[in-house]
Amino acid sequence: MSIRNIATFCLAGSLAILTACTGASIDFERMSATDLIVYNRGVEFWDQIYCTYEVRAGSHIRPRHCNTLIEIREGLTESADTINVLGSSRTF
Repeated sequence: MSIRNIATFCLAGSLAILTACTGASIDFERMSATDLIVYNRGVEFWDQIYCTYEVRAGSHIRPRHCNTLIEIREGLTESADTINVLGSSRTF
């Protein structure tokens, strides 16, 4: 094999691995706290993941929900907008 064929093969292999890695979604709900800390160190501030546990009355099962900070902020903004719309009704 020539150097050109080897270089082409390495480039194609690298692209295949990169595509496979970026296409897979990460299941943050199953990650440990340590794994989340390591993950958050490698991403931008607004892309960091934070997990919360949902508290349900009468259930011992507490579902875990994980979101980025930007998703949390957007959810809180939508909730505040809904409250503002409901609270700004006029009375005649």
